[in-house]
Parts: sequence; structure tokens; C-alpha cells
Amino acid sequence: MINHNRAINRVFTRKVITDLIEYGSNEVFDVVVKRHVDDPESKTHGQIISEIYTHLYKEHRNEYYYMNTLLNRLLVGYHSVNTTTALSQIRVGQHIVDFVMINGEFRAYEIKSNLDNFERLYDQISDYYKAFSKVTLLTSLQHEYEKIVEMLHGLGDLGDAVGICLINNDDDYINRNYRREPKQYDYYLDHTCIFKLLRKKEYENALIDYYGKLPEVAPVFYFRECLAWFSQIPIIKAQDLARIELKKRNKICKTVFDKIQPELKSTMYFAGLSRKLPQLEAFLQSNYRR
Repeated sequence: MINHNRAINRVFTRKVITDLIEYGSNEVFDVVVKRHVDDPESKTHGQIISEIYTHLYKEHRNEYYYMNTLLNRLLVGYHSVNTTTALSQIRVGQHIVDFVMINGEFRAYEIKSNLDNFERLYDQISDYYKAFSKVTLLTSLQHEYEKIVEMLHGLGDLGDAVGICLINNDDDYINRNYRREPKQYDYYLDHTCIFKLLRKKEYENALIDYYGKLPEVAPVFYFRECLAWFSQIPIIKAQDLARIELKKRNKICKTVFDKIQPELKSTMYFAGLSRKLPQLEAFLQSNYRR
């Protein structure tokens, strides 16, 4: 039997949305529809997804809600999808960065939903600063701004450098009155952590860019030798080379991105499903059948 809270957290995952696009149904989706949507047979799948997302907004602001809000408000409303790349679930050290924004800068965002606490925050941002020079905490306005500032101050210089974004309680906009820009903090930057952000082709491109060649060693020693070369590059330059390579990921043109239903932008963007947009549009326009 599917737990209802777990089910609604899974609705906007790649697995569920891919099933809906390819097969027109998914068990998790049906469980959530049955519980949260009245008279679903009279509605299109697009309308139903909007209703489920509205429930997240009103009652269950989970990590997906915050990530989708960041994507819609920053990538669409503040930056440009043509010049900025967003990444999600990026491992740095022992922790996973929720959201990364890459343009001329390299910013990490830690999301704390209404369902989270701040117990592991110091360990998380300590790891994030090993790869990123700017880190921002995104949470809800229900957490008082002054208390968040005080909590971060208690973490020392590292905490004082963290930016703050609060999403309003009564809409999905980032509050402009309670916002703090992150400060540059380079003291924890680590070559190994930055290098491990990259795929093989990406770190090869970075090494060619800097050295004009690649190591010539036996395959068994290749990764280690590439890391050794990367570690000899001045740390800020190494970070910038990684930024340039990571910025090439998740490329999508604005015309396609604008066509995606707002509630689904995060799933479609991060899961690389934009090529399935025609099938998605047909599915969203069809009526629900259980």
C-alpha cells in the first residue's frame, strides 16, 4: 500500500512523469489523484497536475515545490534560459547540493522546505564551499528572517557569507524585503571536490583548455593523473574551468522551455525530457481515465 505523503512527494519525479508521457498512467499518480482531486474524470491531465501542485503550495511545500519555484523565478524571471544553466542534486563531499545556478557565477542553493530542519546546515554548507564560492539558503517566510540571520551568524564567517532567500507564505514569489545576497567565500575551495563535479569529457576539456594536452598514462592511472594535473591549476582558475564545462549541461532553448507547463518545468528541465514535449502536451490535453 502506498503512503499518501510519500506518494505526493513522488508525483513530479522523472519516473512518474515519464510513465505518464509514455504509457498515460502511473500507480503513484492515480493514488494522489484519488486523494486530492475531486471528479478527476471531468478534467484534463493538465488541470489535474495543476490541482496537485496547488495542494503542494497550500499544504505540503516539499523540496520539488521550492526547486520549481527557484527555476521559474530565477532562470525565467531573473536570468535567461539561453545564457544560464541550472543543475540539481550535485554531490560535493558528503552532501548533495539541491540547486546550482551557473552563468558568469557559480552559485549553490540549499533548500530547507517547511518539512525540513536546520540541524545539518553547517556540515552541508561547509561541503558546498569546497566547490562553490557563493551559497544561498532558500526557505519559507514562516522561518523568521532575523532568526535565520542569527542562526547563520552562529556558524562564524562561513555562515555570515551565506545568502538568504525567503519564499512568501501567501504566494510563490521570493520576498524582496527579506533577502540577503551571498558573499564570496573561497577559503574552503578544494581541487578534488571541484574535479569530481565533472564528467570525463568535461575534465578533459578543462585540462586541454589549460595545458593544451592530456596525460599519456595507462588507463588504470588516467583518472588519478588527470586529477593530479587539475590540482596544479590555481584554485580559482580550476573552479572557473569547471564552471565553463558545467554550464554546457541542460541546454534548452527558450522557445521550448516556455511551452512547458509551469508546474512541470523543473522535472522536464532537470530530467532532460524536453524532447518529449509533443507527447507531454498531448497527454496534458487528454482527459483523465482511471
